[in-house]
Amino acid sequence: MTLASSPTDCESTGFQRRDPPRKVVPTRLLFLSQFCPMPANNGTKIRTWALLRALAAEGHEITLLTFADPREVNGHFAAVEQICRHVEWLPHALKSLSSSKDYLGRFTHLFSRLPYGVRGARSIMMEQRIRALLQDQKIDAIVCEQTDLLVNLPAGLLVPLVVDHHDLQHVILRRYLKFERNPVKRLYAWGESRKVRAWEQLACQRAAIAIACSEHDRALLAKLCPALPIAVVPNVVDTGAYVVNGETDGELFRVLFQGAMDWYPNRDAVEFFVSAILPKLRALAPRIPVTVAGRNLPENFRDRFTKASEVEFIGMVPDMGAEIARASVCIVPLRIGSGTRLKILEAAAMGKPIVSTRIGAEGLDFVDGEEIVLADEPWEFARAIADLLANPARRRTMGLAARRRVETQYSLPALQSTLREVLAQLMAMSSMEFTPASSEVRR
Repeated sequence: MTLASSPTDCESTGFQRRDPPRKVVPTRLLFLSQFCPMPANNGTKIRTWALLRALAAEGHEITLLTFADPREVNGHFAAVEQICRHVEWLPHALKSLSSSKDYLGRFTHLFSRLPYGVRGARSIMMEQRIRALLQDQKIDAIVCEQTDLLVNLPAGLLVPLVVDHHDLQHVILRRYLKFERNPVKRLYAWGESRKVRAWEQLACQRAAIAIACSEHDRALLAKLCPALPIAVVPNVVDTGAYVVNGETDGELFRVLFQGAMDWYPNRDAVEFFVSAILPKLRALAPRIPVTVAGRNLPENFRDRFTKASEVEFIGMVPDMGAEIARASVCIVPLRIGSGTRLKILEAAAMGKPIVSTRIGAEGLDFVDGEEIVLADEPWEFARAIADLLANPARRRTMGLAARRRVETQYSLPALQSTLREVLAQLMAMSSMEFTPASSEVRR
């Protein structure tokens, strides 16, 4: 199986193109993004790209304002510009929050009320372009991907704002505290989690409507701002681009973990698996190859696990679908996270059995024991992998059940349908006088 190349026509991606929406639905949207959605090589970009294509398929005119590194998006401009009516690429250096040390920058920011990530997203150029676009064009609504970019919105915003929460960063930081042993890092993360929670609460107060990717996250957002309308718009995959890949007789067993390695929760998951789960798996199923695939693998991290026998770190791959196709079991041993995992949806779309922690599968409505195996303790996790490896019929049954779950609940039509309802609700609200709960961002 090979993933299809990134298509640009809505009909070829599983979306059903509709006639331009009637007046009751916004038609001109300003979409703000921290990253150019192409190439769609991480969870944030995959979600953003899916949202843009769904909005275009519904007939909306999109102006995309995004930070972009020309070296990364070279060759992908045409695909984005075919979906969006107008695109502006703004140069801006964003640091990875989980892999960039930047000790001096973090120290100097200790006394700011803004979270470190929000500080990094501050852009005079983006703020100026937002003001200009609001003045020069008829904008019906603003869609903001994640919350950090809200720092660039002008005060007194007179159009409704939709904020898409891919995850809740304060939840990730709170879970990180459980496993960090360095007292200085713990103190810093504790302070940052409080700032992030306050910022996410402010984002809810500024929004006319919020989007969460699961019912679990919707409930958490509701605690931050009980009066805010919150819609669930799930993470999805294009099931048409994934083919269920069965195993052939005599094929070697293989266990796969995939995920970007510049994201700390993924590195923690690998460390947890190699140090706590793998020794127990070796006692049950000796010499089973384990592959870790994902971009931006730090050399010092790889070096720490060179003694782990039969664990292969292959870094970035041109086609992750090919790696999933060769896997007998896909694993998600995450202990830190929020939102929902696209790595689970991708594996399920290819009919692969999955073993995950409960945090790893959080927010996804997969049935434990039928569509996925959930295990938190190392011995329990190892036993689940070994049992699947020993039972090819159960691997096939579980993989096909997971595929059906994705088809019915986490496919492109599901995204398009829920997003349509969100925008209809938004326009019904904006037909009344629009007054945001809070229009000021303290810098």
